[in-house]
Amino acid sequence: MTVFIKEVPVEDIYPLRNKVLRPGQPVQSCHYDEDSMVGVFHLAAIENNRVVGIASFYPEAHPSLSADNAWRLRGMATDSDVRGQGIGRALLKHGINSCSLRGGNLLWCNARTAALPFYRKLDFEIQGNEFMIENIGPHYLMYYQISD
Repeated sequence: MTVFIKEVPVEDIYPLRNKVLRPGQPVQSCHYDEDSMVGVFHLAAIENNRVVGIASFYPEAHPSLSADNAWRLRGMATDSDVRGQGIGRALLKHGINSCSLRGGNLLWCNARTAALPFYRKLDFEIQGNEFMIENIGPHYLMYYQISD
C-alpha cells in the first residue's frame, strides 16, 4: 500500500468529511465557513487515486490557549477501511510540520471524546472539561505545542 499526502482543494475533502464526520447529514453540513479563509490548507492522504484520510488547518487562535501563532485542526478523518494503518498519524504529523513551516507554535482542536487515545499518543494535551457539540457529540479541547 502506497499512501501519499498532499495539499488539495477543499472540494476534494468534502465527500470523506461527510461520510465519516457527518453521516446521514447533508453534504452542506461539511462546508465550514472557515474553509476558504486566507491561509487555510487542506490535506488528503491518497491511496490508488482515492482520498482515504483528510485534515484541514486554519490559522486561528483559541481564547483559552496562549500562543503567538496558533493553528486549528478541524475535520480530520480516515476512511473506516484503512483505520489503524497509521494514515491518520502520518496525516497529522504532515499537518504539524506544515503549520510549523508557516510559523505556527501551537495546534489545537475540538477532539471527539472517542478520538482522545489517538491524540494522546501524539502528545496532545487536554484543556478543560468535556463539552457537547450539538448534533455531533462529546468533545474535548486538545492542543499540541509545536515549539516553545
